[in-house]
Amino acid sequence: MNDTADDRNRDRAQSTALHAIAIVAARLGVDTSVEHLYRTYVFSGREPSNNVIIAIARDLGLDARRASLRWRELPRLKKVLPAILRLRDGGALVLENIQENPSIGTVAVLRDPMGPPDALVVVDEKRLAEAWDGDILLVKRRYGVRDDERPFGAYWLFEQVLRERRLFVDIGAASLVSTIFALVPPFLFMIVIDRVLVNHSYSTLSVLAVAIGVMIVFEMALSYLRRLFIEVATTRIDGRLNLYIFERLLKLPMDYFERNPTGMIMTKLGHIWLIRNFLTGQLFGVVLEAVPLLFMLPLMLYLEWRLSLLVLGMSGAIFLVILAFLKPMARRHRKVIDAEQRKGAHLVESIYGMRTIKSLALEGRRRYEWDARVADATATRYDLGALANVPQTMSLPFERLIYSGTFVTGAYLFLANPDGLSIGVLVAFTMLASRLAQPLVLVARLLQDVTEVRGAIGEVGSVMNAPREEGHHGTGLRLPIEGQITFQDVRFRYGVGAPLALDGVSFTIPQGTIFGIMGRSGSGKTTVTRLLQGLNPGYEGIIKVDGMDLREIDLVHLRNNIGVVPQENFLFSGSIRDNIAMARPDASFPEIVRAAQMAGVEEFIERMPRGYDTVLEEGAVNLSGGQRQRLAIARALLIDPPVLVLDEATSALDAESEAIINANLQRMARGRTIIVISHRLSMLVPAHAILVLERGKVYDIGTHDELLHRCDIYKHLWHVQHRNTERSTPHVQLAIARAPEA
Repeated sequence: MNDTADDRNRDRAQSTALHAIAIVAARLGVDTSVEHLYRTYVFSGREPSNNVIIAIARDLGLDARRASLRWRELPRLKKVLPAILRLRDGGALVLENIQENPSIGTVAVLRDPMGPPDALVVVDEKRLAEAWDGDILLVKRRYGVRDDERPFGAYWLFEQVLRERRLFVDIGAASLVSTIFALVPPFLFMIVIDRVLVNHSYSTLSVLAVAIGVMIVFEMALSYLRRLFIEVATTRIDGRLNLYIFERLLKLPMDYFERNPTGMIMTKLGHIWLIRNFLTGQLFGVVLEAVPLLFMLPLMLYLEWRLSLLVLGMSGAIFLVILAFLKPMARRHRKVIDAEQRKGAHLVESIYGMRTIKSLALEGRRRYEWDARVADATATRYDLGALANVPQTMSLPFERLIYSGTFVTGAYLFLANPDGLSIGVLVAFTMLASRLAQPLVLVARLLQDVTEVRGAIGEVGSVMNAPREEGHHGTGLRLPIEGQITFQDVRFRYGVGAPLALDGVSFTIPQGTIFGIMGRSGSGKTTVTRLLQGLNPGYEGIIKVDGMDLREIDLVHLRNNIGVVPQENFLFSGSIRDNIAMARPDASFPEIVRAAQMAGVEEFIERMPRGYDTVLEEGAVNLSGGQRQRLAIARALLIDPPVLVLDEATSALDAESEAIINANLQRMARGRTIIVISHRLSMLVPAHAILVLERGKVYDIGTHDELLHRCDIYKHLWHVQHRNTERSTPHVQLAIARAPEA
């Protein structure tokens, strides 16, 4: 809490690895900046590890690999430079070139990431060895498609499984050995019955006992390793699956979340756990259980081909039963998904709107609607379960006949021809048949599970494969933004067939000025700020920021330079200090306090028992609406944006809080452009120009005094809001005139 801005800047300056990866990325054609890396990856000032730098490079579309090299091996890197040298103290240098000097030998051309671009240092082996011990990061451009850019589907999931093929090879090897151990007991029983019991051979029995003990120990060890490898593989797949989902979710445009209910999105994404369990549980289990089939079927055919045909016939019948019900079950599963989505959407909406439900006593109506959705979901799930019960019931006799049928048939064959089939062979075959039945049934039921998983993949894919937000992420312009904004004949509508929210709007906001926007509800005030943030790209006309077309600016860079305080603010769980520093986690405590003072937040923070460390409850219900609004203003001011947008930011404030914001407005405006949208015209009085919108068109634009004389809309609203003040003014003036002189 005693950090200063100089301390933060010094910590940031020490993070040479971030500067190095930014330099190398630029040399490879990927535009980024250190500030962007700090904001995106939330660093606290310490040097990131090699694994973090490799992950950052992957996100930037690069491939990075760590290597440990000796000095004499460096000349081999000439074709893959520049590279990043990691020093013993955690810092980094950029290796630009390796040169062969006849007089002094091999030298390395290095660049300090914090120094000027043309400041290169040439060092020899002895000098470099004082700080470097061989740790190097090799970076190259990746032209393939990243995982988070691939469409979600069965093929993507299959690729994730293939990425763990090394582990699966080990798992398969362990399964093959385990299969051999699983095949030995039936033959041991056959030997015991046909050799030991018949010949009373104790020596053979002793050897068999020792063999059984050794196999049990080996099978125990292999089973442990197999389960451990499966756990490692499934954990990796599960981690990548979760990272992929959240990454794709963050890249969806804002209008997707506005058009789709939150509950429906959450219900669709909830199906990912069904896919996860299928991939990491059912699929692996069935594949591993099916491995013994490769050996069991040939052995069973070798022992008794007639009984083997009986087993294959029963297994084929199970497959036919399952296949006959796949399509009907898929249709009913679709109905279950739709019903569950409606139920989930209603539940989430009720939780979010609980305050309104309580205040309007809507419990009865919401309960009635919930009962209807629960009844629908329950009925559809029962129908699915009842239908799924039919193939399971029909396949049960065939499952039992695989074991009991072969035993009875084998006994008949033995009685009919004792010389053609021994008792030991019959027992061994029956044991193999019992082991064969389980994987065959699992494979058959896997087809039934695949139908359900296909539906789940479709639901998750409907969210993951939605069109992503356009905005030149990583490839757009990243030039400094100073705050001049121009709208030229901008037209926009929120949907096909919807009326124009903006119709031919044109205006210019000079850099460093306060610009007000007012108008009746639905006139397009908030639409202007949404377009300026790039939230709705489908507009006609031209929007320029400092002469740059908005469509060509990198969205992350744009939003890092535009601070927005909307009418409805969301505060995150955590302390007040954490919420103010949300966009700048490396901000020092004095900077946080300074932003809080400008927003008028410190006034109520000082009265709290724990001050800035006061923990906010979910939704910040332990703060008033005005306090939450001021906290959001402080959060926007902390990033020191060149453009600050206050979209009805004082709507929830009382007169005293609004007066504090008005008093600080001129201080906020120093060195930045401020756009103020407010239905309270007193907030717009200090503005250098005020835009009046009416039904999406520019009605008038001018200063407060100019609009008060010539704009009927502005004049009418001003008089309505200040009617009481105007009526009291003559009485106040008269009282002042009658007051005796001091």
